[in-house]
Amino acid sequence: MKAFKILSIALLSLMTLNSCSDDVYYESEPVYQETWYVEDFRITPNMWKLVGEPGEIGSYYRCVIGGLPLKDSYYDGVVTAYIYFDYDTPDEVQTPLPFTEYFIGRNSKNEEVPYSIQYSYDVAANGTIAFKAYVSDYYTDLFRPGTEDFRVAIVW
Repeated sequence: MKAFKILSIALLSLMTLNSCSDDVYYESEPVYQETWYVEDFRITPNMWKLVGEPGEIGSYYRCVIGGLPLKDSYYDGVVTAYIYFDYDTPDEVQTPLPFTEYFIGRNSKNEEVPYSIQYSYDVAANGTIAFKAYVSDYYTDLFRPGTEDFRVAIVW
């Protein structure tokens, strides 16, 4: 019991004397102000541009949006993007990109054909973000993205 008391006192003393504080500041360390930027985008079917030829391997749809404050955040921040589902309804959800959505369609013979669409994004140092839509098996001649809602959140 004596050993337990001594160990308890030693542990309590150690915790008290070595406690950390958020008030520690070293003048040699720079202090950065955190900045946020959040914006929603609606991309309509005519805004999606095909990269490559219809049905060509490696082809995909892309929409480039500029004018974002990405120059500072490109090197010293974080850019994340989300796709909305059921936008502006009580069931609205945001899903982080990249995201793959799976479907079953029908071909000209009325046979079921499974396919998927993957949404992703790229950020460029020139202040643009490109939203991309890839179709499984590169069926870009049979598929064109519809109206999609996205959110970009930037922290720097």
